[in-house]
Amino acid sequence: MIANILNKATWWPRAFSPTKSMMCNFGYPKEPNKQFPDGVTEQLAKDFYANMISICVAHALCASPMLPVLIYGWEESSELMKVSFLLGTLADLGYDVYDFIRLSFRTFDTKHEKPTPIDFFIILGLMHHTTGLALIMPLNLHYVDRFEYHQTAVSLLLAASLCFLAGAYKFTLDVYEKRKDFVLYKFIVLFQLGIILYTRVYLWFPATLGLRAYMKEQNDTTFFYSATVMITIFSIFNLVLVVDAVGAAAKWLPRRFPKSKQEKDETAALVRRTSATGMVTPAIQMLRAMETKRKFKAGVKTVIAVNRLSSHASSFSNDKKDD
Repeated sequence: MIANILNKATWWPRAFSPTKSMMCNFGYPKEPNKQFPDGVTEQLAKDFYANMISICVAHALCASPMLPVLIYGWEESSELMKVSFLLGTLADLGYDVYDFIRLSFRTFDTKHEKPTPIDFFIILGLMHHTTGLALIMPLNLHYVDRFEYHQTAVSLLLAASLCFLAGAYKFTLDVYEKRKDFVLYKFIVLFQLGIILYTRVYLWFPATLGLRAYMKEQNDTTFFYSATVMITIFSIFNLVLVVDAVGAAAKWLPRRFPKSKQEKDETAALVRRTSATGMVTPAIQMLRAMETKRKFKAGVKTVIAVNRLSSHASSFSNDKKDD
């Protein structure tokens, strides 16, 4: 439905280019390849943009029924509030299950009409969704009364919703011709940085470390170690978002409104580079660097092996001549 609305949106031509750039930052190809024979088409970009909006709505809907428990605390909340909190967490869990399955089909089904790059699956499916899949049910069963759990769950859901919505709106702005849109774009970059720092650093680390310490006090060693692993994985996910947001702000805030063609081209290049701010670009780049390093090492080993084989063959040939 959202994709159909985009067909009539007057601002979509402006949003297409940064959306395509964001998709490339997520691992989609810049040029056609075997998995994407037509490259990143406009329809594929519309589906991606629509999915981004759907994620925002889903996260906001999951967080809304959880707010009363966060405000009043578990002990002071009514039974309806407590049930609403549990329903919110289960709704988020259900979405993670659905999206993980959807991503798996789109990534590993070679004939899928809307494929997904493996890089995107690793970051969103393995690094992000697995945290909810592994922790929500155990936390609901054993630590549902803990404030740290309430705060972390609500803040991360709302933060993701706000950052994604701001990012989606950011793409509709005309930063090349309208000074007002240019200033608003910079404000959104700063807004995303503030949300990420507040929720994914200021709230996340004290809350998760406090909950982890409480588990240790309860001598719940099994859940303590498993939670430590998942918290560590998601902490890395959060930190790469922080690095990305800080980098985007450092590039955008000093920039002046473009007037010449060269300045507009530089601004367009910056829009492409920072199109996925708040959406794990550094993690994608890290995966690519690791893959490049792995391929380089494999290539070096192959060259060494071939060289040794050639040397051995040459030595064997010389030995035959001597005989």
